[in-house]
Amino acid sequence: MEKPGWFKLDAAKFLADAQVDSMSTLELGACLRLLCRQWIDGSIPDDQRMLARLCRLDQDAMGQAWVTLAPFFPTIEPGKRANRFMWLEREQVVTALLLKSDAGTRAARKRWDDAKKSLDAGPNGSPMPDPMQDKSRSEKNRSEKDSLSEQRRSDVATLPSKKPTPGPSREAIKLASLLKAEILRNRGDFKITQAQERKWDATADRMLRLDRRDPAEAADLIRWAQRDEFWRGNILSMGKFRDQFDQLAIKAKSVTNRKSSTTLPANYVSPSKEILRERAAAGAR
Repeated sequence: MEKPGWFKLDAAKFLADAQVDSMSTLELGACLRLLCRQWIDGSIPDDQRMLARLCRLDQDAMGQAWVTLAPFFPTIEPGKRANRFMWLEREQVVTALLLKSDAGTRAARKRWDDAKKSLDAGPNGSPMPDPMQDKSRSEKNRSEKDSLSEQRRSDVATLPSKKPTPGPSREAIKLASLLKAEILRNRGDFKITQAQERKWDATADRMLRLDRRDPAEAADLIRWAQRDEFWRGNILSMGKFRDQFDQLAIKAKSVTNRKSSTTLPANYVSPSKEILRERAAAGAR
């Protein structure tokens, strides 16, 4: 049987997918290479070293990219991963190729049998064409095509059904709402559509689930960033906040430590007050 040579890709749906939208350019390139390899082999190996070679990346770059790509290629069996939608599309094409191959084999065998009978009949015994025989033969071919169509529909119907995708968690939705509220507190004319809010919810969910961020720490960083003169103008989306999370955490910690180190002790007396105390003491003498 011939291997499936090409696959269909709905560009609009592919780019609109939340997981794809969160990928960097490097991650998107690796994703496309792995999709092509899955189409050829049926799956990709569950081994980051092999995946790094397939994607032409070093181990460190593959390790960082795999954080985003791993949910896109879930495990289907030990040692193998596959994108679900690509797997379903490939199964349909392979099934159609199998049915086409079987039908072609039967048709070739029948043509050979007919030619052999014609040769065996000899020059004087060649039978004349029988219209009724031709009619029965065409009806038989039609019934074979109908049975193949029914079999194809049956095979497609037995493919796994699409599972509903779970929505963002409650913590993720709260973080997205907090970021919106903090931005509006600084910029009352800031516009955000419902589609952007849903995208923020999904991004926050991936940040908590994949990056393993603490919701309380994330909420504190959102508030801090929107009160900082520099960061309030740069963190204007959940995607930007997710990308700059580590840098924000380091900056917020350094600012906090700097403020705490400059706090005056409780018994501190300013030089001016000290001078006034000395003058008062001298006058009392």
